[in-house]
Amino acid sequence: MPKSKRKMELLAPVGSQEALRAAVQNGADAVYFGGKLFNARQYADNFAGEELRESVRYAHLYGVCVYVTVNTLVLNEELPGLLDYLYFLYNSEVDALIVQDLGVVYLLRTLFPDFPVHASTQMTIHNSPGVQFLENWGLSRVVLAREVSLSNISRISEKSSLELEVFVHGALCVCYSGQCLMSSMIGGRSGNRGRCAQPCRLAYTLIAEDGQEIKAPGQYLLSPRDIKMLEHLPLLAQANVASLKVEGRMKKPEYVATVIRNYRQLLDEYYAGLEQNTAFHVNNEANRELKQIFNRDFSTGYFLEKPGPQLMSYQRPNNRGIQLGRVVKFNPQTREVTISLEEPLALGDGYEIWVTKGGRIAGEIRDLKLKQKPIERAESGEVTFSILKGQPRVGDRVFKTLDRELVERARATFLSAHGPRKIPLAFTIKIREGYPVELAVKDVDGHQVSVEGKFIVEKALKHPLTEEVITQQLQRLGQTVFTLGEIDIQMEPEAKLMVPVSELNSLRREVINKIEEARLAKFRRPLLNQQEFRAGVEAVYVKLPQVKEIKNKHLKPKLAVHIGDMASLEAALESGADLIYFGGDRLRRKKGFIFNDFPAVVKACHRYGAQAVYVIPSIFHEERIEKIKKACLQAQEGGVDGFLVGNLGALQLALELGLTGIRGDYSLPIFNDFSALMLLESEIQSLTLSPELTLKQIEAFRCGGKIELECFVHGRMPLMITEHCMLGNILGKGHHEKGCPCPCTEKKYGLRDRLKMVFPIESDENCRMHIFNAKTLNLLPNIRELIHAGVGILRIEAKREEPYWVSKVVKVYQQELRRLRNADNVYQPLEESMAVLSELAPEGFTKGHYFRGVE
Repeated sequence: MPKSKRKMELLAPVGSQEALRAAVQNGADAVYFGGKLFNARQYADNFAGEELRESVRYAHLYGVCVYVTVNTLVLNEELPGLLDYLYFLYNSEVDALIVQDLGVVYLLRTLFPDFPVHASTQMTIHNSPGVQFLENWGLSRVVLAREVSLSNISRISEKSSLELEVFVHGALCVCYSGQCLMSSMIGGRSGNRGRCAQPCRLAYTLIAEDGQEIKAPGQYLLSPRDIKMLEHLPLLAQANVASLKVEGRMKKPEYVATVIRNYRQLLDEYYAGLEQNTAFHVNNEANRELKQIFNRDFSTGYFLEKPGPQLMSYQRPNNRGIQLGRVVKFNPQTREVTISLEEPLALGDGYEIWVTKGGRIAGEIRDLKLKQKPIERAESGEVTFSILKGQPRVGDRVFKTLDRELVERARATFLSAHGPRKIPLAFTIKIREGYPVELAVKDVDGHQVSVEGKFIVEKALKHPLTEEVITQQLQRLGQTVFTLGEIDIQMEPEAKLMVPVSELNSLRREVINKIEEARLAKFRRPLLNQQEFRAGVEAVYVKLPQVKEIKNKHLKPKLAVHIGDMASLEAALESGADLIYFGGDRLRRKKGFIFNDFPAVVKACHRYGAQAVYVIPSIFHEERIEKIKKACLQAQEGGVDGFLVGNLGALQLALELGLTGIRGDYSLPIFNDFSALMLLESEIQSLTLSPELTLKQIEAFRCGGKIELECFVHGRMPLMITEHCMLGNILGKGHHEKGCPCPCTEKKYGLRDRLKMVFPIESDENCRMHIFNAKTLNLLPNIRELIHAGVGILRIEAKREEPYWVSKVVKVYQQELRRLRNADNVYQPLEESMAVLSELAPEGFTKGHYFRGVE
């Protein structure tokens, strides 16, 4: 559905009050920030209570929209606090909420139907069916995954009326946002809960299965460059992007000020150029400022193509600054370094020397010489400055990591409460003898108000009122967001009238209050009273099963096995699997399944009394939709018993095709009863709960009486899925180029971290990289607790495993499940069973989050 050609919104990140002022004063159309609760940047300052209300008012006075992030997954026990928080945000006149959790979406649409909701990028929406699903649920905007190309954004826009928002500047997650479990599985800090530990910015070594270290361009193999799309604003507009989002809620306000100022300037120039038919051009200074304020090198991400090594910042995971030059001399006695300048350098600037040995030497320029004469600034030539430590060598690169002048320029926009951005007002004042003074103002957005004084204008005895005095009093607007624009003074010049200055000041204050209220009025919504809200909460909770309904514990749970090829199918069935998950994206080391295999898979499963469930790929972009549809229909015709969906696009596709037996995968993800209820109303018959839940939290689920719940019990858990093919880029010629030798098919590889843990890597048929946990999940000793928590399906993750592994693990679990059914309240697995599993997992076991939980 085509959209009107509105100007693209410039959306700024805000993590503090100073950053809010920086964003607004430098031209943001909208800002996004989090409160103290339920937001995905818990390490930012964030906003609370009255501070949040005042921040909303401040932005609205400038006509700037405010979007608050409620974009974490929410536990059942947190729902009462969440509901109170949503009520507070609604009555605080926040313009929209940015949401990840499907349960939060369900509650918002039920309790606050007129509250605009934006789908967070954490929802992993990357195709038109996913957008359509959310449109059906009443959302107004989708923040698309960063992996969606411009051509696919255009295609999605043509099929939906929803606004599309994309990240155009800042940090890039290497994993599809919302699908990363690496931070939580390694250190217990979940990115889905706002506490990502950024494992992608750590050092890793690529190794082969025999332990051989693979030479790489650097240590930071999962660290992408930052996105910068400044030069491509016309392409974004042509793709019908509604909002340009800048990443950086954890960044300093100087960063926000600099980035927003440059994007604002170039956006305005672009639209002015459309009217004047002039070419769009980005000057070198804008690029230099963006690079100087923060960069890990820049790329255009996935917007223009599927990039290779150019996506990554292998050598450095943090700010690089701008290269100043190279060391030409170092005097160890005086500690003076001489460099040949390629960029300007001044006192107070920050520097960093990338020394050949010994890491980095960083500091501030406190003295600067050119030809042995002290200077404050140099544009070029060989300059000398002192360092406190380190031994740089000739040829070492030197970078400017902080530009004092740039930082001071940025700070000037936000250090005072009222910055340089002012709204001009046109004043009209009418002064007539025998009448009260009339004062009217009109702003640039068309708001117009007027006031009338109490004092009756009279003849002056000594000092008649002058236009100069009137202007002086009306322009006293320093503590407001306004400035005096035009002024129309309607007073007969020879009348010699008198009006007290206090009357003019009073009228000015009154009219300013009224114009402020007029500007705020467009953001107002009717307040929701507490009684009505509480009644709504009670009504929505009635939709959940009562606690007594979930006490029918599963005495005979089903054992599900996710397999990767036909050989593993036979192994799983012969060993007693009840559910077979097959299909999805084929790992390149595996043969996978083709259309012709579907009837054979179904026949084999039914012969053993098992169910065959086709896995719809968790990631598929526009160009693959028809192929996915064809596979689903052929699977349906082949007699499969159901479909496993791992994203909202797959669910929407399944609903549109009329597929039956739909099951929800862990990647949806499900963290509370209302997310389960939302999917239950979408015709899903079973749900795999988030692997970040504890046993205690699983037991608290009340939807178990209406829908089958599933949990992982064994296997290497998938931690990341990324479009970046590390193996192709380091060992091959890059998966975006023809002729890649596909090293992923020759042997197994892994990433070794600083603790010597090895995370297996697999590439799939679409050259996406999958990273798996370093340890094998093993819940065999705890299957009794899982079953009594209401879990009816126990899953073994075996997609990357060999048939012998599948056979042994499935046999052990089925044997122990039989023992459990015949046991009393005390259950322990046989030592022999644990020994078999241990032999298959020399790397050791983990219990995931079932007992420790996540932050």
